[in-house]
Amino acid sequence: MFRGISLANKCLLLFGGAVAAIVLAALVFPFFRMNSLVDEGQLELSRQMVDHWEQAERQVKAASFGLFDPSVLTSRPRQPLRFVAKDEYPKPGTEGYAGVPAKRIGLSEASSIGANDRFVARAIAALESDPARQDFQQARWAGTMREYRYAKAVRADIEGTQKLIGLVLLDRSSHEPIRLLLINTAYLFSAGLFVSAFAVLMFYLITHHLILQPVRTLKTTAERVREGDLTIRSEITTGDEFEELADTFNLMLHDLENRQVELRALNAAMNLKVDELTQSNSALYEAAKLKGDFLANVSHELRTPLNAIIGFADLLIEVAQAELAAGDDSTRLSKRLRFLENIHNAARDLLEMINGLLEMAKIEAGRYELRIEKMNLQTTCEALAGLIFPLASQKDVKVNLEIAPDLPLVETDVKKFRQVIFNFLSNAVKFTPGAGSPGGHKGEITLRAERLIGARPDTEESPADRVRVSVIDNGPGIAPEDQARIFDKFQQLSGGHAREHTGTGLGLAICKELAGVLQGEIQIVSDIGRGSMFSLIMPLHPDPGISRETEAEARFRGALRSAASATP
Repeated sequence: MFRGISLANKCLLLFGGAVAAIVLAALVFPFFRMNSLVDEGQLELSRQMVDHWEQAERQVKAASFGLFDPSVLTSRPRQPLRFVAKDEYPKPGTEGYAGVPAKRIGLSEASSIGANDRFVARAIAALESDPARQDFQQARWAGTMREYRYAKAVRADIEGTQKLIGLVLLDRSSHEPIRLLLINTAYLFSAGLFVSAFAVLMFYLITHHLILQPVRTLKTTAERVREGDLTIRSEITTGDEFEELADTFNLMLHDLENRQVELRALNAAMNLKVDELTQSNSALYEAAKLKGDFLANVSHELRTPLNAIIGFADLLIEVAQAELAAGDDSTRLSKRLRFLENIHNAARDLLEMINGLLEMAKIEAGRYELRIEKMNLQTTCEALAGLIFPLASQKDVKVNLEIAPDLPLVETDVKKFRQVIFNFLSNAVKFTPGAGSPGGHKGEITLRAERLIGARPDTEESPADRVRVSVIDNGPGIAPEDQARIFDKFQQLSGGHAREHTGTGLGLAICKELAGVLQGEIQIVSDIGRGSMFSLIMPLHPDPGISRETEAEARFRGALRSAASATP
């Protein structure tokens, strides 16, 4: 309502309105009191006129009995009586004594008149209810004319009581009340206007000196501070709250100036830290570059001779098997064949380690591609079971396949899905004891694919939106305290079967990363002596938004790697 109006104008408007309201309220009572005084003056005039009329009436009656000379009625009165206006005298044809249009009526006649005249009825009621009351008057406005109706009681002493026996009625009108009312109103309005103007003027001078001037000083100081001048101080010496506010403002400026000095010092120290951090980042970029170059070069240099070793070992194994089949020295050939198989297996293990390192490096660098396509889960699981079957047969481990009949097509990256599940299968074959193990029970693994019955508690997905592919074995199991850290990089269990098998400890870490890329999760259920179950849970239809975020993150990692490679 008052937006855009200065504080000084607001104060003047509000105070002026308040003063006007107060003055108006203060003058209301005098206004009505003056009007009442006008009517009271007219009442007194009516009394004088009726008294004069009664005196004239008595003189007329006395003259009719020869006791008074009626010519005195036409002479000048000894005590002059003032009449308010010329129009107050009776109109032509109106009866009355001494020019007063009054008349006397008895109580019975007054009662008859009161049946149709409300004033007469009210006058009778008022005068009868109060024996001490002598008259009754009623006034009303008729345009600019004030009409007065006056009734005086005529009483008689009956048995010691003043009884009302009649009325003297006087009806008249006058312009004098409106004149007096206008004069009184003009006086009141002038007085109120003068008081209001004087109050507003005094308020303006006081507020301008005591309130607005210190506020303007503070505003000017604040504007200078906003422009960057912290050396300015507010000089207010009013000896009141404004001076205290100025002192507080000056203290704040002093503290702000000190904080700015401290902030400059901190900025300088931070710049040094930023320089150090920049150098550290450069070193990290260089290390990342060296790591990338090492993995790229060494992987090629290592895999090339390893493939040759594996190939030549395969040829030598075939030659040894052929010689053994031809009937040569079985002891010498068997020993040579065992050595060749050890070379072949060691080379393959080393090649798997190198591939695992390269795969983890690619995932960390974001250099992978996500190719979403429809996959028949049953066909894929059957193919995976066929791939793991030769390895399981070598250890005499049974492979079971459990596929639910209502599996729909799944949209996912087939290659990464096969990589995760095959890693589960190879770990299950590796750590599950065969038929000749000391335990005496035959190893068994199960590949199971099913639709989930219930949705995840933290999402609103329907049960048909997700599938679970599990690998179950009856191996030694994993302790609860070890189940979380087996997914860390280069982590292997310190006891039990972990010491009997080689590996880099990257297989499950790679599976965890790939599960995140597929918008899935890995669950493990295991207990010592009862086997383990590793499950991949993923949606039927991946979220395109999450896929785009994953690809953007991969591109960002690749950009960081390119920047590291470009750093001199």
